[in-house]
Amino acid sequence: MRATEHEPQLAEPESAAPASRHPGRRPVRRRPPAGLVVSIVVLGGLLLAALLAPVLAPYNPLAQNLSHTKAPPSLAHLLGTDYYGRDVLSRLIWGGRSAYLGVLISLAVALVLGVPWGVAAGYWPRWTGAVLMRLADTLLAFPALVLAVVITGVLGPNLYTSMTSVGVVFAPVIARLARVGVLEVKDREFVLAARLSGCTKRVIMLRHVVPAPLGPVVVQATIFAGLAFIIEGGLSFLGLGVQPPAPSWGGDLAIAYQYILSSPGQVIAPGVLIAVVVLCVYRVGDALRARIAMPKLTEHRPETAGIMT
Repeated sequence: MRATEHEPQLAEPESAAPASRHPGRRPVRRRPPAGLVVSIVVLGGLLLAALLAPVLAPYNPLAQNLSHTKAPPSLAHLLGTDYYGRDVLSRLIWGGRSAYLGVLISLAVALVLGVPWGVAAGYWPRWTGAVLMRLADTLLAFPALVLAVVITGVLGPNLYTSMTSVGVVFAPVIARLARVGVLEVKDREFVLAARLSGCTKRVIMLRHVVPAPLGPVVVQATIFAGLAFIIEGGLSFLGLGVQPPAPSWGGDLAIAYQYILSSPGQVIAPGVLIAVVVLCVYRVGDALRARIAMPKLTEHRPETAGIMT
């Protein structure tokens, strides 16, 4: 029999309908964790306070009042005074400058030395890479703080030499990460295509090879930032960083530690501040690592079409 015009048509599967209802729907953005927001606010607030120290600090950080030493917190001195009668809050605000500057110096030195070091070792892995990696292994064999103390003792104790030595200590780790990233991509198809197209080695390295390890390097740099805060405070505590009477968190902690039995509350403010800053830096580093390492998930998934039998 012939099919009539009024023969019922087969309905389309309902599974394809949701895809056409919202053709331009965007994936839902998740809110950042509260801990990450708090960490960024704390770090940004301390940095802003350090930059605006001449305006925000209630007293001169070097002004002494020997008749008002080791005073408890009050309205005049919110965090009290130290052994020399100097306002603790003012010194902490001004000390943030040396802390942030020291971390910036160490990270800059580590990245400037470590990234080209690792790229060269990975791009020419045989002789050049072997020699550079053996040098890195030699530096990594020494404890970081001990090597930083030795270099600082040779160059002289101040903020710039001490944190430069810390950057030199961090550079081999950055170099190893950069080398691994370069080894993964230097023989990939897009690099070979760039070579066949006539690109120079400089263009290949800058455009195709160097960006590969930047993600892990940035994550490692955030971890080193927290460690640099600790080392900067430790070197100042030992007298190898910021020299007194200049304000610094580690230096103020060293002065307070000398009188911990007679005035134990003096060590709380600088010690807690260093701990809070390091925890905030590590929280930001964990979020950045998760952001770079986890693959981006899209909300739209291919719908399975219905099968008619």
